[in-house]
Amino acid sequence: MQEAIKKYIFEGNYHLAEEVCGKMKMPEIHDILLTLAYDTDSICIYSFIRYMISKTNLPSWIGLAVEVMIHPLCHIEGAYSIALFHSRELLKLEYNEKNLEMILFFYDIPEKLITRSEAESIAKELLAINCDNKVALAVLK
Repeated sequence: MQEAIKKYIFEGNYHLAEEVCGKMKMPEIHDILLTLAYDTDSICIYSFIRYMISKTNLPSWIGLAVEVMIHPLCHIEGAYSIALFHSRELLKLEYNEKNLEMILFFYDIPEKLITRSEAESIAKELLAINCDNKVALAVLK
């Protein structure tokens, strides 16, 4: 399956890659696409994920976009900004502790893509959910 997905993505045949993915469960798709992104270092993988987001708007695809941009493709200029965009979109769909913490990740990097004010606001939201949240407490120190 991995070779078929890779072939279709690199040929720009996203519809065929989507068909193959439709026969699998998301954890398997996640592993395949993450591995392909690490192995190929290609923006094509993100492009296919973006295509799937546009088709499904599922949190699992949005989360995969974040993961691909902050890990295997992080060296690409603007990758963290793209990941932050997707993190904010994911938070709109699934407002939870994990997704709030992900937004704070972008404060804790050298680029500081979110402001101190936004980080403090999110930290307070996190503490309202979990008063012992270590990420939030570290931001508010």
